[in-house]
Amino acid sequence: MTERFASFVTGLDKIDAEDTETLKDAFMNEVIENGGTYAPPRDDQPCLFEISLHGITANGVSELTAIRNWRIAATVSLVNPDAREVEDDGFITVHPPCGISRAMSEAT
Repeated sequence: MTERFASFVTGLDKIDAEDTETLKDAFMNEVIENGGTYAPPRDDQPCLFEISLHGITANGVSELTAIRNWRIAATVSLVNPDAREVEDDGFITVHPPCGISRAMSEAT
């Protein structure tokens, strides 16, 4: 994950949710500057818009849905950079390392 990626994702929150044209422009500029893809629906997939940027690919039935899906995937990537499995309750269970007794680790 790059600093540019983190800046872009956090910067998206500063764009007014009602200003969809600015949001689209932000994505288009980021794709141009960073070598991603911003693909409108093709003839063989007439209802699928796709965005691939900073190693994250998302699609949707509309441009705004694809943007929303990309933002969700990017946010998950930022908060879960090790790609550990997020459980149904939204948490990642962390277990103590095997072979270390809890009582022994607390005693030292």
